[in-house]
Amino acid sequence: MSLNYDVIIIGSGPAGIAAAQTLRRRGIHNIAILEREAHAGGVPRHCQHPTFGLLVFKRPMKGNQFAEKIVNNLGDTPILTRCTVTQLQPNGTLTVTTPDGVVEMRGKRILIATGVRETPRHPRLVSGLRPQGILTAGALQQFVYLKGQKPCLNPVIVGSELVSFSALWTLKNAGVKAKAMIESGERILAFKPASLFAKAMGTPVYVNSKITEIGGLERVEYVMVETAGQIRKIECDSVIFTGGFVGENTLIRKSHLSFEASTGKPVTDQRSRCSDGCYYAAGNMLHPADMGDQCYQEGEITGGYIADDLLANHHQTDVQQGNRLPIRFAEPIRFTVPSCINMSENTAKNVDFNIQVNTAITGTIRVMAGNTVLYEKRRRCLPTRRILLKNIDLTKIQASATEITVTVV
Repeated sequence: MSLNYDVIIIGSGPAGIAAAQTLRRRGIHNIAILEREAHAGGVPRHCQHPTFGLLVFKRPMKGNQFAEKIVNNLGDTPILTRCTVTQLQPNGTLTVTTPDGVVEMRGKRILIATGVRETPRHPRLVSGLRPQGILTAGALQQFVYLKGQKPCLNPVIVGSELVSFSALWTLKNAGVKAKAMIESGERILAFKPASLFAKAMGTPVYVNSKITEIGGLERVEYVMVETAGQIRKIECDSVIFTGGFVGENTLIRKSHLSFEASTGKPVTDQRSRCSDGCYYAAGNMLHPADMGDQCYQEGEITGGYIADDLLANHHQTDVQQGNRLPIRFAEPIRFTVPSCINMSENTAKNVDFNIQVNTAITGTIRVMAGNTVLYEKRRRCLPTRRILLKNIDLTKIQASATEITVTVV
């Protein structure tokens, strides 16, 4: 195994693979992709709903088909599976646990594309014992599609994001009917027509509701659900917690890279570069959780940025950063991508911001640098949805500006 590369990509999901393909097209072939699981492809590997491929391949595909196709398109680029990065060090040095032991690897540029994870039971503060039968939608999909197992017979689904209805689809394919879907908000978080699918499956959806207790000793036996002050008992054998996606940012929090305290994601500029110029980040670890196709397209763009950087700097590892303007925001905005704007001379004149909100709101989204308005448009915003602010004009930023603000008014 080589320990020195031009580019090392951490994560073999859509963003990481797309970046590698772009780098290869630009003539950069000394690349390695590190994947902690046994197989490459990321989350789409265990998704069999046909919502992939429309943007990338112009036709609908199941997730496993999409993953197989993008991995096959990589050619001879090495994907090192069962390799877990345990530490990010300055100037592109990584500590990696491999099947043969712990090694140090070095890349002139590092792309972090570690994806997302769902919020499990304990961070949601659901009380009760710890019987068998408590899992996430991702675990459910792996049981059903990768292992051919049926982990439950009478489950309750917590959440109403798109992934929640994906879990309902997975249960249908396994011959299982969900007893209920529980959503704490006033409406489902997925598109409203999704509730028709739940109705067709015979699964009631309880909004303004929350699980107050999980009962059972060896196995889940029931849940207590509170709706508008009323308590009901639902007998079930499993509780499937879905959604509540957060970026897989464990590596970032214990590294030298600057990160946002509220989300844990690395601070990146409009070219996806982190505070250490050797490191880049892309995909759902920055903005949980966009579609696989969208992450793939972002990975292609980021791969282009890395290629531009390497070729312009003659593959040097010591990179100078330009002046960065931080992007500030407040409720109801959850995050913005990028987190700052690099004001170097070669920056693009127009950029897009990817933002999310915590609560449903209709208002005017305004992007300002000092007293100068860079973007202003009235939008209807819903939680968990990708909100793209297109063509923000950076040429309007005055030299006296010290920060950029994003507000909803």
